Amino acid sequence: MPATAVTLTIRTVLLLAACLAGGLAFSWLHVPLPFLLGALFVSAAFGLSGFAVNLHDAFRQAGQVAAGFSVGLFFTPPVALRLLELGWLMAATGFASILVALFLARLLALFGRCDRRTAFFAALPGGLAEMAVLAHTFGASTTLVSLAQSLRVVLIVLIIPPAMALVMGGEPRHLAQVPQLEPHLLALGLALCVPAALLLQRAKIFNPFLLAGLALGMGTALIIARATHAPPLVTGAAQLAIGAALGCRFQREQIRHVLSSPFLPAAAATTLALMAANVGLAALAVHFVVFPTGVLAMAPGGIAEMSLTAEALGLAPPIVAAWQLVRILAVVLLTGPLYRLYERISAR
Repeated sequence: MPATAVTLTIRTVLLLAACLAGGLAFSWLHVPLPFLLGALFVSAAFGLSGFAVNLHDAFRQAGQVAAGFSVGLFFTPPVALRLLELGWLMAATGFASILVALFLARLLALFGRCDRRTAFFAALPGGLAEMAVLAHTFGASTTLVSLAQSLRVVLIVLIIPPAMALVMGGEPRHLAQVPQLEPHLLALGLALCVPAALLLQRAKIFNPFLLAGLALGMGTALIIARATHAPPLVTGAAQLAIGAALGCRFQREQIRHVLSSPFLPAAAATTLALMAANVGLAALAVHFVVFPTGVLAMAPGGIAEMSLTAEALGLAPPIVAAWQLVRILAVVLLTGPLYRLYERISAR
């Protein structure tokens, strides 16, 4: 094995060991979502300190598969019917969130001193990879868009789970009454997720590994017709992988050139404003879905992160995952018309 490969392997092992230690420390402190937040803090601290930290995409993809499959196990037939009843509300709140983001994009362009195109793709509550690709297609700055999208997810993950734990009295609703999935079904389901994810990736479907895990988990739940949950080892590993990969996006060399500009503070401010608007939407929808679940469902975070939070707090992971998926699908499908509307409003 070449020396560079050996060095990279050693660095990866050390990073994962440090992230695991951070997750165990956060778990000892009873922090919600401990392995995700612990790994996020450790990997981001390493990167911002100047250490060359990086994880192969396979780690993040494996975490997304495990997270998607774990959440999918809650999609029993009654839950599926409930999601159909809430479909109109998911679409309405998702579109409202996008409209708020369009308004905030103008403020980001003004106070962040960036061009309108970059502000548009930086402010939309979509997936990081999808927004980066669309930003490149429309000639926006992929670096600034990636930083803003990463910052948005990190801020949501740092604020929403602890806040919801406090709202719920600090004690999550445990899933002890829901049995664990049998080991042979778990192993079979996770194994089938890999070829399914590769097929979705080949078809250029967004977020293929998360969606593959979600689809196989849903299929398992619908076939056995009862709610089960994945072992804590699986969800903990998913948290660790996703948190470490998220923290690795913050490298000192990559953000040094924007530290002297107002872009990152403006992006943080617009994220907080968008989060507050979505909390308001969750309060308005309290007659249809309980407030903590509504906040997680409408928060402009990632599907995996918010779904894992719902599972950790014993809320409604399938409702959160479906709500997040509807909004991101709306962003991806409506980007063209939304961009033309944004340019028309900006020109006026």
